[in-house]
Amino acid sequence: MMLTAVFGAAIGFATYEIIYYFNPMDNKATTSWIIAFTLGVARQHGLHRLITFEHYSPYWRSLGRAYIMYSASAFIGSTVNYMLVQNFDIHHRMAWLCCLGITASISLIFLKKHVFIPG
Repeated sequence: MMLTAVFGAAIGFATYEIIYYFNPMDNKATTSWIIAFTLGVARQHGLHRLITFEHYSPYWRSLGRAYIMYSASAFIGSTVNYMLVQNFDIHHRMAWLCCLGITASISLIFLKKHVFIPG
């Protein structure tokens, strides 16, 4: 699970950097975080399904559960990202790393019990 998390985080950081570079929106760090996180759910789900967990449930059903489970992480991560960058003037890469730690912790607790389950 840790190998999958590290590999996914590296891909996720590259994805975030590309999105951040091209992002023309206000609150660039937070909107880039949201877009990269949304794309990352499908990527991490696929990596976990392929590497970490046995294939207990149909792909689309477990992906749907992943998006539901990650929606709370997305809200928390986006809120923290916004606060760190806008209110505390933290560099966007450091904010990304902090939010990754928070969302990864949430995922660690809920992923196996609520996403990759039979049925």
